[in-house]
Amino acid sequence: MRGTRSDRRPSNPALGPLTFDVHFLKHGRTRYVVRGRHIRGSFVVIPVAAKNGPVLPETVRVQFSCDGDGDFWRSPREDEPFVHNVRVHGWTDGIDPDNPPLGWYLGRYAVNLRDNGIERELPTGARRRTEAVVQAVVRHWSRLPERAALVLAAATTRAAEYAEHEAELAAEQEAKAASAQAERARVRVRSWLYAVNGISRRRPRPRGPLRPGWVPVSLVDDKGLGMGALRVREVEFSEALPGAVVYEVEGCRLAGRFTVGCDQWRPEPLPQGVRVTYGHVEDSSPFCHEHPHEPRVFGVRIGDLWECEAAKITASSPGRLAANVRTGVRARMSASDAAERRRRSRSGG
Repeated sequence: MRGTRSDRRPSNPALGPLTFDVHFLKHGRTRYVVRGRHIRGSFVVIPVAAKNGPVLPETVRVQFSCDGDGDFWRSPREDEPFVHNVRVHGWTDGIDPDNPPLGWYLGRYAVNLRDNGIERELPTGARRRTEAVVQAVVRHWSRLPERAALVLAAATTRAAEYAEHEAELAAEQEAKAASAQAERARVRVRSWLYAVNGISRRRPRPRGPLRPGWVPVSLVDDKGLGMGALRVREVEFSEALPGAVVYEVEGCRLAGRFTVGCDQWRPEPLPQGVRVTYGHVEDSSPFCHEHPHEPRVFGVRIGDLWECEAAKITASSPGRLAANVRTGVRARMSASDAAERRRRSRSGG
């Protein structure tokens, strides 16, 4: 539609009657050529969609010139409005066409441009009259039968840009969701949530009896070579360390007890791995430096403890396990290689 004329009287009587010559431009822009007492020039209404907002524009920008480009240049543009001989340059945006503001809303890009290119703030009178004209233009535009088509045309020009932006936002949120899901899975695995909840709801089962008698055990070194045999028996379930069992061993040049259980002092809710204390850990001294019935290897009493992940324990590994000597010339030192190999074969196997 081109050359449509409509006489409008703004709410400010000081403006007098205004004549609008309406021209539909490309990309959904609408040019209003305004003529009135002490007022002449073009106002272009441009539907604008904000990023992260609705897909279809809900606000408009009003450009002060005959072209619809929204850039701000420091030079006069064709048919810029003159309001009481004050050149109005730039634009103002963020206007709701269904409820335009009443006053003092022109943005910082609405200025007076002098002939020498110097920008100045609009005088109060010119500003008030310019705001009244913009209100009248926007109200007229909001009632156009072509309004929906204009909004859609404006949205189409930046649809690809907005689609790319929305895709980036979606990818960002999907990455956050995947990270949160992975973190949730890690927390569940780490806390063993289901197992802990299941255990907390169970009634403790009665503890079974100790296996009677001695059990023969073959010894091997870290290379898998035989080192003889010994016998083992279960002495008791440890009361000082719940879940641990006290074993007694007898063999050639080897005798004593070992308290074997899980490592209860790791951060996991359920005990992990294996913890072996040399000697019989009793109720009165679970954290003592020395324990009764510590094993003797080649006549040397061995003390201390060791711990390991259960998956790494075989008949021949780990290759070395720490042990301190309690007596003899090596007191408070590490056990000899021969004593350590024999002790390792028993506690590791």
